[in-house]
Amino acid sequence: MIYAYIRVSTDKQTVENQRYVIEEYCKTYGIVIDEWVREVVSGKKASDDKKLGKLLKRIKNGIHLSV
Repeated sequence: MIYAYIRVSTDKQTVENQRYVIEEYCKTYGIVIDEWVREVVSGKKASDDKKLGKLLKRIKNGIHLSV
């Protein structure tokens, strides 16, 4: 399972540019993203409170459910 994680720190930023760059990279190297994880959150927020922290715990535990 391949996850792509996109984060912006303010609601004035968008994830579209990050997604485009990741998609272009994936096209070049033949990578298929199974699930996209997007969030708008401050970098100061604790990792357990971010979708990334939850995703990493799921991966560690071998659980593959939608975030």
